[in-house]
Amino acid sequence: MASAHLGLLASQLSALQSYDNGTGFAFIDGHSLDVPSVIAVSRKNHVPKLDDSDATKERISAAVDVVQSLALEVQSQYGVTTGFGGSATTRTKRTALLQKALLASIQCGILPDFRSSKGEKVLTPEEYSLLLPQDWIRGTMFVRLNSIIRAQSGTRWIIIENLHKLIQENVAPCAPLRQSISASGDLGPLAYISSILTGNPDIFAWHGEGEDRKIYDSATLLEKLNLEPIDLIAKEGLALVNGTAASAAVSALAIHDCHILALASQVLGAYAVEAIKGSQEPFQPFLHELSRPHKGQIEVATNIRYILKSSKLARVQHEESDPEGQLRQDTYCVRGTPQWIGPSLEDLLLAQEQIDIELNSTTDNPVVDIDSNYIHHGANFMAMSITSASEKMRLALHHMAKLTYTQLTELLNNHMNKGLPPNLSVNEPSLDYCMKASDIAAASYLSEIAYLANPVSTHVISAEMHNQAINSLALISVRYTMDAVKLVRMIMSTHLYALVQATDLRAMEFTFRHSLFEALRSETVAHFGHVASITTDDEAFFRGLTHPLVVLLNATTWEDSHSRFEGVFRKLSGYIFKQLKRKLYAKKDITLSSVEGWQETMSTRAQEAFVHTKDAYIPSAESKGYELLGRTKALYRFVRGELGVQLHWGDPEKDKTEIGTEIAKIFRAFENGSIAPVLLDVVGKQL
Repeated sequence: MASAHLGLLASQLSALQSYDNGTGFAFIDGHSLDVPSVIAVSRKNHVPKLDDSDATKERISAAVDVVQSLALEVQSQYGVTTGFGGSATTRTKRTALLQKALLASIQCGILPDFRSSKGEKVLTPEEYSLLLPQDWIRGTMFVRLNSIIRAQSGTRWIIIENLHKLIQENVAPCAPLRQSISASGDLGPLAYISSILTGNPDIFAWHGEGEDRKIYDSATLLEKLNLEPIDLIAKEGLALVNGTAASAAVSALAIHDCHILALASQVLGAYAVEAIKGSQEPFQPFLHELSRPHKGQIEVATNIRYILKSSKLARVQHEESDPEGQLRQDTYCVRGTPQWIGPSLEDLLLAQEQIDIELNSTTDNPVVDIDSNYIHHGANFMAMSITSASEKMRLALHHMAKLTYTQLTELLNNHMNKGLPPNLSVNEPSLDYCMKASDIAAASYLSEIAYLANPVSTHVISAEMHNQAINSLALISVRYTMDAVKLVRMIMSTHLYALVQATDLRAMEFTFRHSLFEALRSETVAHFGHVASITTDDEAFFRGLTHPLVVLLNATTWEDSHSRFEGVFRKLSGYIFKQLKRKLYAKKDITLSSVEGWQETMSTRAQEAFVHTKDAYIPSAESKGYELLGRTKALYRFVRGELGVQLHWGDPEKDKTEIGTEIAKIFRAFENGSIAPVLLDVVGKQL
């Protein structure tokens, strides 16, 4: 069965790669926008090409002619010779002035004071928080251009040309973060963008590169760009602001981020199975095809099964004889990832469909029809599909985060993690609390994500003279979705840090137990071989010791090593008595002093092996931990190698950075997208 979600993400990342290396170009023609092109223009400063063919220009000119002709007739035309919204009862023939009045009324959002009496203005963090991010603004201009080039808005070619010039010159108009209810489109952001074209001296924009990037008033900016201010004619102001460009652009960024996090949820879910020594059995695709053949569920199961096949930590299936297999099946958060995440993949694919349609739609009211020489009235600017898509995204993000948190807390819990120390401490548990506070931080992230998962659309209130009694709140909704994306990156970064820490602890455990079991055989033969004719290769005899030893080791990771090993071998002495008594050919009684001697020796050997293993371990991109993993080894290598994330030793002499500093390295890899190709590699996809 095809992997629909994985295939979609791979195609998006491949398209982005083509934009980066110059082999691909975004194209503004009214029909060709997609999520990768919006990301490239928004985040990568890619300059899209403009369809400036004669045919396109002729259609644009024809639409303008329709508007100008209708403006002269007796029959009123909304937004051309009437007022706007609930004020459409007014009439005027001063069509150009009407457009200025529209922009003036919309430019009511709260922004920083960009004018400085003491040289260049430097914005404070509080002032930045009032602004739409610059990448969102670039995306908004791109999407709006794609709509008005469809020749259904009634704007002149010079508007399209100059707006494209702003993108070419990496101009980012300063628009308020809060103002839009996405009813008659995203009026606020689009009004501020539009007024850059008119040269309004009280509207500002970013321009320049690197340290030379500054904020200019639009009049000064147009001079720098050698552009003349544009006097808007009939309907042009309305055509520029009546659209869902802001919410559509930001939703395109959000859905791509969600796709990456959805893949990360599957990869980290598989990694958690390894770290907790879970079973591969629940991820057999045929099991899901037989019982509940949902496409998303089968895709997740297939991906996880593929990741785990070569793992030395994840068990193929439950074995009753396994001393670590007392729990017959893994907990829900370990074995239930396909059922939990699968439906979210399907929701994200539907959200993607909704966004793709919105990116290439006419979102104006009224709509110019050059074939009938008429202007049609409707409500295409109502971005409810974006609201619907963003609410699906937030709910999916919550489910990913919830799964991540439950896996993380199980990994940190020494009563559930099959032999790892509490909080994944490398040093003595009485002095090293490693991931304890990270657990608390993750809980805070999840709590906020859960709050954000609530729908925004249930909070609609009537606005604008009751004309906008229903409105989509799309931009608000997608803003919250972007907040949720950031928080899910935080919780997943914390989880991945813990998984890599756990991997190195498993490697130390592997080496330590190998040394300990060898010592167990040699010391047992040395102490009792003459009594019971034991040899080091007596598998049946030593199985009766190694199995309870594993159980005892797993149950005591919360203790400091010295007292731990004393207690472990004190309890194991009962098993040595039992095993020796079972040797029918034992010729002598076993003395208490001989068992006590064995117990003391083994406790010492265990302590020495434990300390030596820790001291000798060198975490690196391809350490012993790397060798134990299945396909997640690519992620381990990326974190330990490329990102340089350090193991937390719990020793001030060794730990030169704080845990948060290391987790932040992973967070930045999510933010800049560098982790995405690694995640694809884990599931066998190459760009």
